[in-house]
Amino acid sequence: MSKMDKITAFVSEIFSSAQGEGLNIGRRQLFVRFCECHRKCLYCDTAVERTEFVSIEREPGSGKFESVVNPLTPAKLLDLLVEMNTPEAAHDDLFITGGEPLLQADFLTKFLPEARKRLNLPIHLETSGDLPEPFSKVTEWIDHVLMDIKLPSVTGEPEAWEMHRMFLNIIEREEIGATIKLVVSADTSDQDLSESAELIHASGSQAAVVLQPMTAASKTSRVPTAKQVLTWQSEMAVALGRSVRIIPQCHKMMGLL
Repeated sequence: MSKMDKITAFVSEIFSSAQGEGLNIGRRQLFVRFCECHRKCLYCDTAVERTEFVSIEREPGSGKFESVVNPLTPAKLLDLLVEMNTPEAAHDDLFITGGEPLLQADFLTKFLPEARKRLNLPIHLETSGDLPEPFSKVTEWIDHVLMDIKLPSVTGEPEAWEMHRMFLNIIEREEIGATIKLVVSADTSDQDLSESAELIHASGSQAAVVLQPMTAASKTSRVPTAKQVLTWQSEMAVALGRSVRIIPQCHKMMGLL
């Protein structure tokens, strides 16, 4: 049995769609959504539990899914992706998301090198940005990080400032392209935004900074007002000395996955 067959991971979905969040919004990407997450953010409606089957949408936007039994080996996952990465799909990137994909760091160390060879696509990682040690295991295969800074006043969870600081330092040290995303709600505190700006400034990061207004979720409907978001944008831009973007979850507006 090869090393590619000894390790497995639970995958929720595989599909082709347009990116709906962050600076790379609109890019056509091949998505892999891993199961499991160590966080329980109030605004999150993504199912993160382990599933018996992987849902695969081979025809983009069709809503028609086929199933493959979980868990997958790196080799099996890669074979599925190679089948979907046709010239007609015109994928710009491979997008690794979750859940929290860095919980599967050991799996990713086997999967990502082969994915880079066989798919020939830039690899983008979406992450909560608070698992620096697992992140350090996979940085050599990551081209762009969509990193959250989790605001306690919004997530309803304990702060992770030190973990975010370490994560940002790794991004800068390894010179990885990055977008920093802050989900904001009506309950966003000025202190959390100030702490975030200080973290970003101290890291020396020139990554794009995005404020993402919360979309109403099953556990909370505390969507921020336009005035709140515009005020926070100005305050963050002044604190950082550069542009800060407001970008909502556009895939939900278009009915995309």
